[in-house]
Amino acid sequence: MAERPSDIVTETEILDRAVWRKWNRYTWSGLLIVGIGCLLVVVGLLMKTGAYSAEGLLIGIGAIVVLIGLIRVAIGLINPMSPSDVRIGRRRRFRREVDADPILSTLQDEETTP
Repeated sequence: MAERPSDIVTETEILDRAVWRKWNRYTWSGLLIVGIGCLLVVVGLLMKTGAYSAEGLLIGIGAIVVLIGLIRVAIGLINPMSPSDVRIGRRRRFRREVDADPILSTLQDEETTP
């Protein structure tokens, strides 16, 4: 039942790499999106044209953009608990490729038959 040490080391390296990639991808882009949303809100507040005009529209869009950015930051901060969580995605992709092969082989057989 115990795994070989080399498998555990490999899985841990895969997990560390996946966490690092996810951190770089989602956290920094989320912070950028939050900044853009805050900028839209500030521009909307500086317009002072009234609640039901472009000011209100910019503040509303800015608030939505800030929420989207916060969600991206949260996704970047949530880490998988174990290396097996990272491997699930690989297995699903591999199954899809395997499931597609019988269909492709039947289509290829039909094309070659006169």
